[in-house]
Amino acid sequence: MHHIYTTKAIIIKSVPIGEANKYYFLLTQDLGFIRASAQGVRLDKSKLKGHLQDFCLIEISLVKGRDIWRIISVETIKHGNFLDDINKLIALKNVFNLLLRLLHGEEKNEQLFYSVECFYNFLSNNELSQENIKNLETITVLRILYHLGYMKITPSFSDFLKDDELSFSTLDLFNSIRKQAVANINDSLNETHL
Repeated sequence: MHHIYTTKAIIIKSVPIGEANKYYFLLTQDLGFIRASAQGVRLDKSKLKGHLQDFCLIEISLVKGRDIWRIISVETIKHGNFLDDINKLIALKNVFNLLLRLLHGEEKNEQLFYSVECFYNFLSNNELSQENIKNLETITVLRILYHLGYMKITPSFSDFLKDDELSFSTLDLFNSIRKQAVANINDSLNETHL
C-alpha cells in the first residue's frame, strides 16, 4: 500500500511521453522540487487533463513509485492566464527556467515555494506595467537565490529578502536599485557555474 501525499504545487513544465502520458516538473510546498508522471493524461477521456496545464497552481495528490512520483488526483487552485500578456509570460518563463536550472534534488523549502507562489499570484492578479514586471521578476530571482543559499543579505536588498509579501509600493521602492540587483544576480549565477 502506497502512502498518498497531498500538497500545493506549481507546474513549472511538462513533457509528453509516449502516446498518452506526460512527465511534470513541479515545485511543491511539502516535497520540494519533484518530477512526476501522469498516465493517460493526453487522452480526451482523462479526468486530469484539464487540471494539469503548464503554469497552473494546483493541489496535487501523488504516490512515490520505485523510480518516479505518480500523480493520482489534481484540483486547480489558479490557472494564471499569462498568455494574454507577453511580458508576464516572459517573466514567468524566466523565473521557472531559473528554477529548472538551480533545483536538482527533492528537498522541502517552504520559503522558496512561498516566494514563487507570491510572485505567481501577484503577476496573475494585477495589471502591471513593463517596468513593474521587470521589478517583480528581479525581486523574485533575488529571493530564489537567497533561499537556495546563493546570495547573502546586503543592506541595500535586505528589505526585499526578509519579507516575501509583494505590493506596488515594494516594486516602486525597488526601481532605484534594480540595476545593482541585476549585477549581483549575474555575479551569483556566475559563481554557481550552473
